[in-house]
This record gives sequence, structure tokens and C-alpha cells, in this order.
Amino acid sequence: MPGSDPTPRHTLRPSSLAAAVAVGTMVWLTARSFAAGSCPPHDAPQFLSSCRALVGSLAIRVGITVGIAVLVVELLSASLRRTGEAIDEDRRTAADEGSAGLDSG
Repeated sequence: MPGSDPTPRHTLRPSSLAAAVAVGTMVWLTARSFAAGSCPPHDAPQFLSSCRALVGSLAIRVGITVGIAVLVVELLSASLRRTGEAIDEDRRTAADEGSAGLDSG
């Protein structure tokens, strides 16, 4: 029966969370290392803004965004897989009921 499955339907596996953290961290470090080279050696008004601080902040936000995107794709993949399994189960049930009706008649 489809509703009697005791496993939770909307949980993330630890491997999915680990993958999201790993990918987000790699993107963060890569973005920071590539973009930091574009900053001038000395910011003219040091007290107004720092290019390296802005680049670091943006790199962190990009890493977090990519990590969230990995989780969204994982959730979408899992839900599509469950939908496909439910459709297959419904087809098998319908086929079994149809063949049972033919056998009894």
C-alpha cells in the first residue's frame, strides 16, 4: 500500500548534505582564489572598502548558493524517482487486478 511506507519521504540523506557542503566549499575557495587576483595591491581609501573583503564576502555567498542548488537538485531527483516508482507500482497493481478479473470470469 503506498501510504503505509514507514520511511520519511522528505528527508535528506547525510551523503546529500555532505555533497552540498563539499561542492559549496570548493566553489567558495575557487571563487575567492580567482577573484582575489583582480584586487589592486592597495585600496586607496582603506577605511571605505576593501576589495579583498568584498571578494571574500561574494565568494562565500556564491558557495552557499551553489550548495543550496545541489540540495534542490538532489530533492528534485529523489522526488522524481519516488514519483516514477509510484507510477510503476500503480501500473503493476492495475495489471494484477485486471488479470485477476480475467481469471475469475
